[in-house]
Amino acid sequence: MINISCISDSNYLTYGLGLRDSIKSNTKEDFIIHYLCLDEETKSALESVENIKVYEMSCIEKDPAFEILKENNPSKPGDLSPFHWALASFFTNYLIEEVGLPSCLYCDTDICFYNDIKSIFDCVQDYDIGLVTHKHVPLDYMQSVGYYNVGVVYFSGSKESRKCLRFWRDCVVDKNNPYAQQFGTCGDQKYLELFDFVCEEVKIKVLDHEIGHAAPWNFSLSAIKENKLTWDMGPAFFDCLVNGENEVTQDLSFVHFSHFTPDYENDSYEIDFNFEDTPKGRRPAWGNILPQPGVQELYDNYFDFCKKIRTKYGIEK
Repeated sequence: MINISCISDSNYLTYGLGLRDSIKSNTKEDFIIHYLCLDEETKSALESVENIKVYEMSCIEKDPAFEILKENNPSKPGDLSPFHWALASFFTNYLIEEVGLPSCLYCDTDICFYNDIKSIFDCVQDYDIGLVTHKHVPLDYMQSVGYYNVGVVYFSGSKESRKCLRFWRDCVVDKNNPYAQQFGTCGDQKYLELFDFVCEEVKIKVLDHEIGHAAPWNFSLSAIKENKLTWDMGPAFFDCLVNGENEVTQDLSFVHFSHFTPDYENDSYEIDFNFEDTPKGRRPAWGNILPQPGVQELYDNYFDFCKKIRTKYGIEK
């Protein structure tokens, strides 16, 4: 059984159901998505969906650390992001420590799979933790947002993985932890870099070589065609490459559609770029990604996919 954890409120419900359907359509394996619902609307929509097990906030609110977590990760009205980010480690730790899952793959809801999720589990069979890198453009962004991306993180349930997961959870609970100034610069994300520091025995598998994954922050390095992902990365990304080659083609396993903002009423969407100031004015920090080979088609298809998900499951919001 493949166990996956994810979290959302109703604003991300379409993506969460899209994650479920994308996994289902690409695997023959049995799987369960352990879904922490942050509001009643999400819970009601998911209760009868195959392959999804619903959890309410009450399951983690009993933890004495929860109130500290909530206090230290305040959110503005309409923007629950800091609190959501903090819950990833908190909920996944609950699933392994309290529910007793033998292993768990945390996924952001805006992940969409294009190949069998089993390939990730095949890669991590002999490892405690599985991580993916950002392959970030520009490179200096990784100093603030982190080398690894928190959108997909695997924990085996071993003693070593549990130690790292507990460390991750404790860091987001305590904003005054000893590592916060250097590693608390992007929510919970940079703390992933400390796993082999806090547990020297932990075996970490970086999945980039075997698992083709893409996102807006690295589309400018790749071309996508027929579920194939070709990287032209150059020597600066040597440690991300396969067999030391600059150009590598992989099966596209998943895409992280972060910063994707659909407008269903007007049948359109936007990509909410991070911007930077330059001598020529403000521009997207990741470059203009839509002209990259296959990217416009990928986003158009994902938008159509989301619309079909909304029709299939009767989502109106």
